[in-house]
Amino acid sequence: MKKWAHNLLIDVATYSGIGILGQILLVSICFAWDADAQKAKSVHKVQIDVAYDKVTIADVFADIESKTDFVFTFDNKDAFLKDYYSKTAEKTTVAAILKDLSHASKLIFQQINNNISVRKQQKNEKSPAIILGEAINVSGTVTSEADGVGIPGVNVLVKSSTIGTVTDIDGQYNLNVANENDTLIFSSIGYVIQEIPVQGNAVIDVVLAEDIQSLEEIVVVGYGAQKRSDVTGSVASISTEEIADIPMTNISNGLVGRIPGLDIVPSGAGPGASTQLLLRGQRSFTASNDPLIILDGSPYYGSLNDINPYDIASVNVLKDASSTAIYGARGANGVIIITTKRGSAGKPSFMVESFAGPQIRYGRIPYANGEQYAEIGREAYRAIGGYPETGTSPTDDERIFDAIEMEAINRGGEGLDYQDLLFQVGHQQKHQLSIMGGSESVRYNVSASYFNEEGIIPDEAFNRYTFRSNLDFTFTPKITAGASILLNYSKNQRRSGGVLTQVFQSSPLGKLYEDDGSPRFTATTDGLVLNPLADFIWDSYRWEDNSWGALINTFAQAQIFPSLTYRLNLGTNLKFGNTKESAGFYSLTRNLGTPTAQIDNLFDNLRLYESVITYDKTFNNAHHLTITGVQGIQSSNLEINGVGVSDLPYEPSRFYNLGSASNINAVGSNLEETTLLSYAGRVFYGYQGKYMMTLSIRADGASQFSSNNKWGYFPSVALAYLITEEDFMRGTEDWLSALKIRLSYGVTGNQAISPYQTQGGLTIVPYSWNEEPGFGYRPTELANRNLKWESTGVYNLGFDFDFLQGRIQGNLDLYNTDTYDLLMFRNLPITSGYEQVLQNVGRTNNQGFEIGLSTINLSRNNLTWSTDLTFYRNHTEIEELYNGKEDDIGNLWFIGYPIDVYYDFKKTGIWQLNEADEANSYGREPGQIKVQDVDNDGAITDNDRVILGSREPDFIANLVNRVSVRNWDFSLNTYVRWGGMTSVDAFAPFAKKRYNKLVFDYWTPSNPTNSYPRPNQLYEESGLNGTTLTYRDASLISIRQLSVGYTLPRAVLDKLPLTKARVYLLADNLWYWTKSELREFNMKPDFSEDITPYPAIRTFIAGINLSF
Repeated sequence: MKKWAHNLLIDVATYSGIGILGQILLVSICFAWDADAQKAKSVHKVQIDVAYDKVTIADVFADIESKTDFVFTFDNKDAFLKDYYSKTAEKTTVAAILKDLSHASKLIFQQINNNISVRKQQKNEKSPAIILGEAINVSGTVTSEADGVGIPGVNVLVKSSTIGTVTDIDGQYNLNVANENDTLIFSSIGYVIQEIPVQGNAVIDVVLAEDIQSLEEIVVVGYGAQKRSDVTGSVASISTEEIADIPMTNISNGLVGRIPGLDIVPSGAGPGASTQLLLRGQRSFTASNDPLIILDGSPYYGSLNDINPYDIASVNVLKDASSTAIYGARGANGVIIITTKRGSAGKPSFMVESFAGPQIRYGRIPYANGEQYAEIGREAYRAIGGYPETGTSPTDDERIFDAIEMEAINRGGEGLDYQDLLFQVGHQQKHQLSIMGGSESVRYNVSASYFNEEGIIPDEAFNRYTFRSNLDFTFTPKITAGASILLNYSKNQRRSGGVLTQVFQSSPLGKLYEDDGSPRFTATTDGLVLNPLADFIWDSYRWEDNSWGALINTFAQAQIFPSLTYRLNLGTNLKFGNTKESAGFYSLTRNLGTPTAQIDNLFDNLRLYESVITYDKTFNNAHHLTITGVQGIQSSNLEINGVGVSDLPYEPSRFYNLGSASNINAVGSNLEETTLLSYAGRVFYGYQGKYMMTLSIRADGASQFSSNNKWGYFPSVALAYLITEEDFMRGTEDWLSALKIRLSYGVTGNQAISPYQTQGGLTIVPYSWNEEPGFGYRPTELANRNLKWESTGVYNLGFDFDFLQGRIQGNLDLYNTDTYDLLMFRNLPITSGYEQVLQNVGRTNNQGFEIGLSTINLSRNNLTWSTDLTFYRNHTEIEELYNGKEDDIGNLWFIGYPIDVYYDFKKTGIWQLNEADEANSYGREPGQIKVQDVDNDGAITDNDRVILGSREPDFIANLVNRVSVRNWDFSLNTYVRWGGMTSVDAFAPFAKKRYNKLVFDYWTPSNPTNSYPRPNQLYEESGLNGTTLTYRDASLISIRQLSVGYTLPRAVLDKLPLTKARVYLLADNLWYWTKSELREFNMKPDFSEDITPYPAIRTFIAGINLSF
């Protein structure tokens, strides 16, 4: 009952809050006001009550400002402000008061709209006490020196006054000034301030130059933002400008190699393939290693494929524990904060982005053709004496090849190239429309996009539709609110994995159609060698995944005091998934079996409530103090249900008429509920911008753990020292612009396990009693109520540097990570009745370093050349397991080695003819694989297996070179992943004749190679110790992207209804090199461990970006 009430309370709070905020936002849109529409009144018409008794003139001005809309402008150093004035009157005009002051203190007042400027009367000046000025209208455009594009949001202020305005989205402004002798001040963050006298000019156009010295990057951190110079933790960022230069299908592509320490590896192939993100290595065995993704302030657990890359304004990656500890358990594996674009005041601006292009295979994967396949088959029989050692003859061939294969052999070995028959040219396209604008009270940024990817396999496609709306409201200068809404729908269609299996392994000597044109289901008379195109010919297999998502984040913020702010965050993340599969009689999956169909549904609902209070104040221009407090509740409900059936009477109904099936194979449903209650606090202190300290602590209570271990506590401390701000560093500015040292330590936790692991589980079991059927329950797993948080402690030492006034910038981080109380499954004795139990045992260690470097190599006139380099190395070791220092061979976990290793026999070559006796002593013969006898006992046993290597690379580096020549821009992105090992199962099948094989240099008596063994018809496809053939060095060098673009010059744009236009060409995955045969074999270079390798693909794109 308590749990039900608790969940109900969360739901009511979340949805009520969202509803109230939604109504407020709607009303604000309907009744948005424009403050500038209020008309100014003359001082002669505005009346007030006054009671002044020897008050200063400064106090008089303040009193009038409090009672009217007038604002006085004067120099605070003016002596007359201390003069005294007395007057008591009801409903006296402001003009009467000003005339008194003018007579007493010799002042001149000039009114322009609601602004009243005050100055001392000059000697012998005969101007009236009050001047009702006729405003001089000045307008113009403020543009950037770099690209000539208008700069929005530039402050335009009349010097020594409060009269001012800001430029609109196109950089245009319009302002009334008091007289022609006024001076305008133009200022904007990141640009050099300019002062320009009016001198009677009605139009003043201004070009602002970038100010590298004053440009201070703002970095989004947990529950707030900081200047880059104030950051004490390890935070890496990608800016809006960098993202805009990267055409990408999903955000993962844009992050590859650009964030030191972030390893991104595809976890699949084909359209819509997802990726795996790993930050600073793998730490946990059982719990999740995925970093936390924060999207517009709320946790996001959906697919990165569902986020439109062009909606993203910035990406900030928090890597060390001092940065992530504020997120507690959720930030155990790092945090990636994604911020989307928001609106700004100004007239609506539109942006259209579109690209399209083909996807092309690198080339044919070299499986044997008909003639090569026939010779491999003959050699497999020669090895067992079933075929003459020399020569070929039709009679001998007929003993090992079936009639269909013999037809092809008799035609000269002409075979089928299934790859050419299957693969097509793929295609990608993306289209987006964005609208941004608003007033001072309401701002919006709305976008809609469509992405389509047609794969190189027919009928494989991925489609994504997204809609995003970011709304911001300013009710008063102190009260704001906003909402971020992301809606998406995606559909992924695939063919059976059996298609690639048969394409690569079916006999090229087979045939797909009979002589009368009717299709064959098998390519030969062998019932296991199928027609690779069967699924397409009979349209007998369908798989599709449909996903709907809605991410709704709302906030309301109030400035309680100038230094104290309260923010309420309410959000919900909804996802509905529907996966459907049907396999007919003539499908490769069923292989002439009864038709089957299955539907699985998923509904995931995550709700978030957070209260954030922030105190931010600077004392005496030296002490900067920021205190942040957070209280939050996160709850989730995951519902899964599905049904699988077989023996459908009417195949074309596929998965739309499951009730007609004769057999219901499986019906299942599941519900998982979790709740996380959190309290967090953080204190930042900075002194004179050079000494900085951050302290934080978070307490998380997770429903996954029992009451005695429910809470985890995660503290952190970080120190930073900006040494270049010291007096003794003066004079180094020309060559050393900035140098900051960072040191931090923090602890985070991990609770990403099954929500009911501490309770055990039951499953229903059928039984018979007195010949009567019945059902009972038995436990499926052993409960462990002593489970507690998996914890990670991280030390981080970092350096941020800036040389030659911004020409060389970068950072260096060194870290040491200890993860202890690992959540691991421990194997149990069979007598216990359970296979394993989850316990807190073991420890891992991660060590590494990261370098990020940005340089401006050349900058002169219209030519710039810049380079970005990232380099990182991470090494993981297992320090303890549940048996202390004892290895767990069954799970391939070894003390002192990484988590993912390859443990197998070590191939030393191929047994040769002159080694026949020695080979025989090991039960082998010439032509077979030779492996190392590690223990020298004269036999090959499991004791001879060794650790061959691990998937962990030695280092990962990325180099981006950008060149800009006038309106042309060029970019080259080179990616290096060096070291590590991979296992490619496609290299193993090399024994008996049946399935086709990759073309290798295999052993024969006349070709005594040490590369590959002799085919042998007596062995299964892997042969003796055949897995030793699969291991390869995983080193990779690739040109990830090469692009060229052209931006239309300003002179051309002025004649068009456009503010910006750029066209570009881009090649993705243009070229790669590996130390193994993967490059020559045109296989996917991310080393898929699959018997059916996916071809490597190049993508070519032509795109256009328009703004108007």
